[in-house]
Amino acid sequence: MANISIRQLQYFLALVKAGSFSGAAELVGVTQSTLSAAIQGLETELGAVLIDRGGRRIQLLPAGEDLVARACDIVALVGELPEHARLAERPLTTRLRMGVIPSIAPFMLPKILPATSKSFPDLDFSVREGLTRPLLDAVRSGSLDVALIALPFPLDKLERRDLFIDHFYLAVTRDHALSNHSYVQAPDIEGQPFLLLENGHCLREHVITAIGSKPSEMATNVHATSIMTLVQLVEFGMGVTLLPGLALKTSLNRNSDIQIIPYEGKNNSRTLSLVWREGAARRHEYQLFADHLKKNCFDKI
Repeated sequence: MANISIRQLQYFLALVKAGSFSGAAELVGVTQSTLSAAIQGLETELGAVLIDRGGRRIQLLPAGEDLVARACDIVALVGELPEHARLAERPLTTRLRMGVIPSIAPFMLPKILPATSKSFPDLDFSVREGLTRPLLDAVRSGSLDVALIALPFPLDKLERRDLFIDHFYLAVTRDHALSNHSYVQAPDIEGQPFLLLENGHCLREHVITAIGSKPSEMATNVHATSIMTLVQLVEFGMGVTLLPGLALKTSLNRNSDIQIIPYEGKNNSRTLSLVWREGAARRHEYQLFADHLKKNCFDKI
């Protein structure tokens, strides 16, 4: 393993900038012999000659040209370490970009946004709503830091913190044959015209899994893209559906004419989780943020 120091890289970049050993030595405040010895030591460790010393101004050889960008990145990263150390003492004081799926966003953001602003006033917090798969791709690529999603869903190369178990409820009209049941199970809704969200929404797959098989959907031109639309369709007698308890514990059904019945079965819930990239440098901050969401938002539902 090469024994290369950050000082050697700093001297090398000064040499590239100044174009001469004398100029570089003046830039970094050392003698010319000290700088020359550091460059020679760097070349020895790398096993390659970096510069052509034949002219009045040094010329970079291919190995030297290749090293410039890498050396710049390394020196910059090392220069940021003191700031990162200070931030470690005051986590969640920089930027946090969170994705959230549509079946969570309208019900939890009114709680999350003020609670986060109060707990972390210096945090530059932004939110992007989207479907699960694109959000997770954005987390993996680094364009989002975390995502608030519902499981089960494949989480390759992602870590998670579970926040809430969200149980399902059957929504029917108040005059429906099932409206007086204290609870329902999958056999009770066989053959019912069932309303689902469009393809791409993970809630659709969760509901299908909860029922145990793909239900017969209404022959309709209406394609629901939100839970609010599903509620309206149920109100108009166009079918029945399963709704997450999270939505029902907000103002969603306060002014709606539907009957809500607990749904019991093997897969009668989904798990709401915060996820982030596996091995992320800021994972301790994301864990702290997840703890904040659970304590100040989800535990108060």
